[in-house]
Amino acid sequence: MDSSSRSAASPLSALAALVPLFLFASCAATVKVTSHSPAMMKEAIRQADLLHDTAASAAVSTFAEEAGQRLEKAKRCELARPAEAAGSYLKTAVEAYRLLSEQKAHKGSETERALVEIHNRALSRFVELWMKDPRQAKGETASFACEGEMFEARLSPDSPYASGYFDRAVSSLSLHEKKGIQPKVRDGYGAPLVGIREHRPEREEEMRFYPLKGLHVPATLTIDGVSRTDQSGTIRVALSLRDPLQEEVVSVGSRRFPLAADYSAPIAVILNHQSEAALGLEGFFKAEQRAHTSGIFLTEPYDPDRIPVLLIHGLISVPMIWRDMIPELMSEPDLSKRYQFMVFRYPSGYPIAESAELLRDSLAELRAHYDPEGNDPLSNNLVVAGHSMGGILTHTLVVEMGDHLWKQINPTTPLEDLNLPPAREEQLRDAFYFDPDPAVWRAIYFSAPHRGAKMADKSIAGLVSRAAKLPSNVLSLTQELIDPRVLTNPEVRALSKGTFTSAQSLRPGAPMVMALDEAPYRSGVKYHSIMGDRGKGDTPNSSDGVVEYWSSHQDGAESELIVPTDHGSYKSPLAIAEMKRILRLHAALR
Repeated sequence: MDSSSRSAASPLSALAALVPLFLFASCAATVKVTSHSPAMMKEAIRQADLLHDTAASAAVSTFAEEAGQRLEKAKRCELARPAEAAGSYLKTAVEAYRLLSEQKAHKGSETERALVEIHNRALSRFVELWMKDPRQAKGETASFACEGEMFEARLSPDSPYASGYFDRAVSSLSLHEKKGIQPKVRDGYGAPLVGIREHRPEREEEMRFYPLKGLHVPATLTIDGVSRTDQSGTIRVALSLRDPLQEEVVSVGSRRFPLAADYSAPIAVILNHQSEAALGLEGFFKAEQRAHTSGIFLTEPYDPDRIPVLLIHGLISVPMIWRDMIPELMSEPDLSKRYQFMVFRYPSGYPIAESAELLRDSLAELRAHYDPEGNDPLSNNLVVAGHSMGGILTHTLVVEMGDHLWKQINPTTPLEDLNLPPAREEQLRDAFYFDPDPAVWRAIYFSAPHRGAKMADKSIAGLVSRAAKLPSNVLSLTQELIDPRVLTNPEVRALSKGTFTSAQSLRPGAPMVMALDEAPYRSGVKYHSIMGDRGKGDTPNSSDGVVEYWSSHQDGAESELIVPTDHGSYKSPLAIAEMKRILRLHAALR
């Protein structure tokens, strides 16, 4: 075959090789969200019609009839007269609030449920329109007219989220279709929202550790009080933007309701139309591009008092693999009050040593920004969980590496005795000599190939790895490693074939997996293993289809759970329940 034929065949071969290699990643999925506010209001109108037909109270029946007509009219005039529509939605919510606070419906009755539903949907559409009003962003009182009455809406001074903090809001109730993500909601009182704070030039430093699409968090708008002014008769509506991660209940008059919340909606909105497969491939094959958008990202505003949980994805993967686990954890009131969740995004085509260095640097940057004095749990009490290769990166944070890794590269000569130029020696030292992170006291491994994965030893893995485009600084490190003065271990030289990417790093016998297997854990660190057996129940001879039990098992683990899944063990309800148990154990909650 001539060179042109080989060149033409290579892309096809690489694509064919991707099929089994994809098993390293989670099952690929695309998240798709459909937002349709008219459908949200259609349901409110339907509830009003049903309530009118079934209400035992004349006051409730009258409200339902008028609310249905008002909402229908508001829905039709939104585009042409948004302020008028907003006034209609606000009036409907206020009247429902009054009926609830005056206990015009028996607790737990269908009438109460319908009033709450109408209130929540009307208030949800109001806030979407209100957030577009420039007066709201400035913290000014906004006035809305409806049926001869004037309403003034303003956030209460003690609202958990201040006026103007969010640039946009999306009603969770308008997201009537979510694909690729498991819904996680709490039914109750209030308008559940996705509060969005955007990246802007003046916020560059503030937003440095938030996702590229901005901060997306669950929030809930509630009416806290309604009063009428003495002179003009204007109705003042006190509102609060509440944090459902920190609040569970809300009072309406003398009655208490669960605070409505949608924990999965923020992630669904931020990931809309994102393909897990496409992003994972990009992070592997276009590592140089991904390097510019790598780092640790927060899923909510930083809290100096709560324990951080850092989640790390694996090979050909992205942080969106945690899209179901994070809402599940956030929805547990005891956990959300004690923990905050962060993700690490990195180019999965990097050699593990390089990714581990990037992880250490990212943690240092995060601490310098939020905890320069080192007094927060971020610097003293960190929990880290990783899937697959992310578990290997987690492992690097909790071991006394010493010279174990270097000796896998050069078993005979210490680095300082090679007489390398200072810059080259420093580059190698940063990659191969590192201390455990003193803040990490608990590690959780999901399907981690601690002793390597045989699939990474296949020739197809090498073919795909050679197609990965690494940044110049990483290529420079590779060149240093294949220098015969540096890489003297003949087995490693034969294993690497002149390249060092993540796939080569995961081969059984590769330097990093050998070093981690030899290096002792830092004293006091607790670690847990969760892995799949594909439902075969054949442990210790089991495999998740990618990683065998002998590789993922860790002697000395505080707990080990086998779940009936493939390599995507983190998706198992049993694994998520185990994660909750471990976090409660760590925080001494139970």
